[in-house]
Amino acid sequence: MYPLQDSDPTNMGRYRLLGRLGSGGMGSVYLGRTPGGRPAAVKVINAHLQYDPAALQRFRREVETLGTIRNAFTAALIDAEVDSPPFWMATEYVPGPTLADAVAAAGPFPVDLGRAVLAALAEGLADVHVHGVLHRDIKPQNVILSATGPQLIDFGIARSDDMANITQVGTAIGTPGFIAPESLTRSEAGPPSDVFALAVTLAYCLTGRAPYGQGSLATVSYRTVHEDMDLAGVPAEMAELLALCAHKDPAMRPEPQRIVELCASETDIVRHPAYQRIIAMAPASDPTATATTAVAAPSASPAPAAPYAPTEINAGTPAAAEPAPPTVAQTRFLASPPSTGPAGTPARGTRPPWYRRTPLIVAGAVVTVAVVVATVFALQGAGSDAEAKDPKGSASRDGSHRSTDGADDPEASGKPEASEEPESPTPLPETLTVQPRRTLQTGEFLQTAHLKLIMQPDGNLVAYDANDKATWASLTSGENYKAVFQEDGNLVVYTADDKPVWATNTGYPDGGAVLELRADGSFAVTKNGQDLFLSTNDTTEKG
Repeated sequence: MYPLQDSDPTNMGRYRLLGRLGSGGMGSVYLGRTPGGRPAAVKVINAHLQYDPAALQRFRREVETLGTIRNAFTAALIDAEVDSPPFWMATEYVPGPTLADAVAAAGPFPVDLGRAVLAALAEGLADVHVHGVLHRDIKPQNVILSATGPQLIDFGIARSDDMANITQVGTAIGTPGFIAPESLTRSEAGPPSDVFALAVTLAYCLTGRAPYGQGSLATVSYRTVHEDMDLAGVPAEMAELLALCAHKDPAMRPEPQRIVELCASETDIVRHPAYQRIIAMAPASDPTATATTAVAAPSASPAPAAPYAPTEINAGTPAAAEPAPPTVAQTRFLASPPSTGPAGTPARGTRPPWYRRTPLIVAGAVVTVAVVVATVFALQGAGSDAEAKDPKGSASRDGSHRSTDGADDPEASGKPEASEEPESPTPLPETLTVQPRRTLQTGEFLQTAHLKLIMQPDGNLVAYDANDKATWASLTSGENYKAVFQEDGNLVVYTADDKPVWATNTGYPDGGAVLELRADGSFAVTKNGQDLFLSTNDTTEKG
């Protein structure tokens, strides 16, 4: 458990806060105690979201969901404040490691224990579905192995069945590798989508491998839609059941209660020697493994599927146990097959070459250089998108790379160059702060010494590090797309006909936000020193 910082509250409602369990995009989770000594996990919404209607709607939905469900396989809601700020809720504090941490520490589960875990989670999921609720983010990190058995946690993106069955164009909610094919291709989600995620979770439990492999979100999503799970080493009978639960056709997947029947498990989970040994070996003392709400914090588990959300890369031991990716609230499936290169490699031909490192001079933007550079950056104009184009191969004054028709290109015009003496390259800034409004048309980019944010010709807004490795992507696709950092502080990707297909969802009526390219290779939308969006913790929505 992490000690409280000066900025952390010490009390929330009737709960005295003892320490911080973890934090995520929505809020922070604290270990709290009632006056009578009962422990609880207390989740508090981040200050900058206290008046955000969308964030409050999601928070209230999570509270409502937890209040509806109460069974042996889910953490119960104890208390909540949803009417006036600060908004918070308290759930049961469930000691125990996550399934992800357990597999990382102790290796794959024996098949009889895996079958018992599947039956227990399916029984809990059946009760969730009976109440008309979908979990929508079942994965190893959201299963706690408690002293009384496995429990499903984190209903932060759950929603009612009738709402979730409504098709939403361009959206698929969940975690890469655990999102059902119909969600990726048709943006459809229903009870069978939870069954699919449960099957993938148990496949990971029994093999210690990500069932659809590692790689970029596009790569993993493509495999999920077109390939079968990796069930190598799983006994045939169990492999057949998991394959049925992960069938490409959602109508073919069994309902959770039927899964319980098919498992026919008579194993007493908590008395199983392997279960007891696994709990003892796993990092149960890690407080982030016990938080029962939507928290992303350091642990021995889950590595991301680059380039989407590079948060934690390291997996735990043993070496055979591969990590699962972090939650990505909404993604967009790319229909074309990805590159066959190594994991994390962008698809071949999807990005222009890095041009020579030209100085990034942004009109109206504040440029912060963390090292002393004997260069003067000429900041001209008011920072609008209506700037004169520079010669081919150079950076324009508004911070983007543009190509002209060749009229000003000495080679294209046949005119001799004024001087054969090569230019001395100007060092790129360490960091960059960009004021709105800022538009990146196809092929244009913002660049520092550590980061290049480019609007690619394929319609994908991508961040590359200094080694040309993709570290983040909007995962949008289409011709003549553009990215706009708007006056309200929202960074949006638009189609050629100005339809928004991705956004950071950081818009405020009064504006005041800036776009920061940072020295650590990330970029953020920030306002008054508070990050509203960070590329290394992306949970944004599409279209």
